[in-house]
Amino acid sequence: MSNPQRRTSRSMLARAMAIFKIINYMDEPFAKTKLTDANISPKAAENWLDLIVFIQNQPKIRVTKTKRITLVEKLGGRFSQMSLNYFLDENQPIEKRMRSLEAYANSVIVQQRLTNPE
Repeated sequence: MSNPQRRTSRSMLARAMAIFKIINYMDEPFAKTKLTDANISPKAAENWLDLIVFIQNQPKIRVTKTKRITLVEKLGGRFSQMSLNYFLDENQPIEKRMRSLEAYANSVIVQQRLTNPE
C-alpha cells in the first residue's frame, strides 16, 4: 500500500522550471522567500540562486544527443565571452558597453563563418 502522505521529490529540472516560472512572472525585484510559492525552502532557494548566477556567468554550450553519446560543445571563444560580460556590466559607461556589444556581435559572426562556411 502506498502512503498518501509520502513526499515525492522533484527533479532538478522541475525545480529550476518552477523557479524561473516565478522569476518570469515578477516584474519587480522580489525577496527570495517568494520562491517558497514553488515549495522551495529559503535555504534551498539561496543555493539555487547561487547556482543560477554561477551558470549564467559561464560560456554558452550546445548539447547534442545521439543514440549512443552526448556531445558538449562550448560556443564562442574567450573574447566573445569577455565582450559580452563587459557589455552586461552596468558599472561601465554606456559608450564602452556599446563598443563591447559591437565587438561581441562581430566575434559571433566570425565564429559562425568559421564553423559554417557557405
